[in-house]
Amino acid sequence: MAQDIKLPKSRLYDLKNQILMAETINREEMEPIMVEAVERYMGRHIPKYGFNWDIILNEIYPIIQTNLPSIFFRNPRAFLKPRQKTYIAKVFDPATGRKVDTEMDSQKSANTQEAILNYDIYRMKYKREVRKVLMDALLFPHGVLWHGYKGEFGMTEEQSLYIKDGQVFVRRICPMRFIKDPNVNYSNLDEAKWVGRIIDIPYYDFIENEQFDIDKKLIKGFKGYGDKVGNVNKGSQGGGQDALRPTGMKKNLLDFTDAGFRESKHCRFVRCYELFVRPNQKEKNKGEKGYIVVLTFEQPEPLRVNTWGIKAEGFPSHVLQFNELNDAMMGLPDIDTYKAIADQKNIITNLQIRNAQENSKVYVALAADGADEEDITKIQKGDQTIIVFKGDSIQNKMSVQSGGGQASSELYLIDQRIQKNLDDKSGVTDQRRGVLQSGEESAVSVKVRSMASSARPAYRQDMMGDFLKESFVYINKLQKQYIPFEDAVRIVGSLDLQWSDKPTAEEIQADVDVEIDAISMLPENPQEELNTLNNILMLMIQGLTQPAVVEKVKQEGKMINLSPIIEQILLRSKIKDPDIFRNIKPEESEGYSSNQQLAQARDNVNAALTNQQIPFPPQMGDDHMAKLTVYTEIQQLMQKMGQVSDVLEQLIQMQAALLQQVQEKQAQEGQKIDLKKPQTVTF
Repeated sequence: MAQDIKLPKSRLYDLKNQILMAETINREEMEPIMVEAVERYMGRHIPKYGFNWDIILNEIYPIIQTNLPSIFFRNPRAFLKPRQKTYIAKVFDPATGRKVDTEMDSQKSANTQEAILNYDIYRMKYKREVRKVLMDALLFPHGVLWHGYKGEFGMTEEQSLYIKDGQVFVRRICPMRFIKDPNVNYSNLDEAKWVGRIIDIPYYDFIENEQFDIDKKLIKGFKGYGDKVGNVNKGSQGGGQDALRPTGMKKNLLDFTDAGFRESKHCRFVRCYELFVRPNQKEKNKGEKGYIVVLTFEQPEPLRVNTWGIKAEGFPSHVLQFNELNDAMMGLPDIDTYKAIADQKNIITNLQIRNAQENSKVYVALAADGADEEDITKIQKGDQTIIVFKGDSIQNKMSVQSGGGQASSELYLIDQRIQKNLDDKSGVTDQRRGVLQSGEESAVSVKVRSMASSARPAYRQDMMGDFLKESFVYINKLQKQYIPFEDAVRIVGSLDLQWSDKPTAEEIQADVDVEIDAISMLPENPQEELNTLNNILMLMIQGLTQPAVVEKVKQEGKMINLSPIIEQILLRSKIKDPDIFRNIKPEESEGYSSNQQLAQARDNVNAALTNQQIPFPPQMGDDHMAKLTVYTEIQQLMQKMGQVSDVLEQLIQMQAALLQQVQEKQAQEGQKIDLKKPQTVTF
């Protein structure tokens, strides 16, 4: 059930009327733009003056497809940098049993939050949703990305497979489904009193929702599945025109279903509105934070009302628009800047085709008594026809003429001018399409033209980077508030140096002042990155070998780690064998000894204890450390029992003398010997 919060009736009355105005703006202003844009992108739009066109050139699709990868290409990734070195957090003190203010490392907290944020944007399919928003921003006045949490407030019936209970999510919203305070425009959305989204819920799913206060007697719903389907039929010729504009004879999907289904509630939906409402001045004076309201027009009372408990600053909606108009209700669609020129190109192209068709016709003139109707029919069909005229001569009986060579050259000159105009307005030139320009004056002109053509994509990449940054900041705030600490530890789940070793709730949830940057949207060059890593590795090695640098690093309380750089170089080189560069195993840190050497040491001990001849006298090629370890351990055990073996003592002395010779020989060759403590061997 909804929380026991009462929304003032006057406030609810205002909201419902403002929703009607917001929907009217979308329906009257946004919908015609969106319908035309989609038709143009699909190559199906025919303007009023194009009813007799022979073909339609789709100039919109290639322009949009060229802009998409130049603005957003790579997997988005966040980088968090703390603005202060330390921060103060409440940490439990076991001595006092209370939480006390403790100074903590900001970098550690930033690294932990960065790991969680980058993991979560992959889990929530962030890249896929942002691609949809970018497509909307290039086709329509703007695109909308909605940030939410499926849990204790607002709408809980998210239908996506990837949105689980208790998880933060992002979704692209159709601009027609996004509503806002009609008193502000999209350029000043931060001044809006509320924003919201429209969700149509299947009737039976809506009725069974236990989170809503529903008056089931009032809920009727509306018939859904309103999509139109059917073949496109051509109308009959009329009005003296060569052809009539194609018209679609379409039907609703419900027309193809059973009559009982059409009249049942199985095909019905209930329209709901989820609103994030800021407090008015009176509520603000009382310290109230605002409301998260879910309502429907089918009943007078709201379905659910919660206090605005989200700590993330701002509305959950983030709008992407490339052509913002400060004093208009919405921005300028990208297509509107060049769609008229695309129509002009279609006009000229169709005139060229018609001109070529008319001038390529062949006219055959026959004398009235020259041929019969059958011969005339064959000539019209183009068949190879032999016409036999009466008499000895065909002079003055047939004439063949052609209009070829009379095509207007002005049409093709105009075509080039229109194409240049289209390139200028859309910003998508032959150079960006990858087509070689002819008649380049010099290398300098090519360079200048290239720099000019990349200015607009670079500007939009910057806008896209700002959009991603704002989105990351909001998601990070949601994660701090709603992600369970146990899930955060599981997500980090690594002792990698770039993450916190043992993340705590304070590190994850603390309000650390961080700066979030989004990675460049252009595709990376792995070879350049590999060269950069190699250069960094060489510089670090030089720093480690210079005593003055090493001492200075220690004085500053830092240390240099080569392992992460080496790991990145191996990854960029596509060398993924885990045995090439791995952690040292416990048994490797203690060294290895062969079974043969241990067996010889065992037999020598048995012979020494039974006063028999030593079967394997010490030799230069022995594993001296392993045999000394065995002999020393046995000797110590016998001493604890009050016994002494002279033979075993001799073995220890001989083996130690051979070991000393080996070490001296290696030292003379310039090798540093690590004299390890004899190992402990358990039999």
